[in-house]
Amino acid sequence: MLTINNDQKPVINLDPGGNSSIDFEAIIEQIWKDLAGTASRSDIRSMVIEVAPRYADAHIFTYVPIFMGKEERRRLLGSV
Repeated sequence: MLTINNDQKPVINLDPGGNSSIDFEAIIEQIWKDLAGTASRSDIRSMVIEVAPRYADAHIFTYVPIFMGKEERRRLLGSV
């Protein structure tokens, strides 16, 4: 479920119990820095929103941002 928190940052809650939230903006910013700006933040954001539902059934949420970031970098580097 994609929600907007009080700070107006897009956050995805991947935990069916509602206890775990992943901060999209932190993932987007890190990927953008890792790619040295070769992909726009809007392109990265679109891909993150597209990929995030794949992790909705994850049993351990601690590593989801790492896995999402890795997948995004791979996809973006292939398209840049």
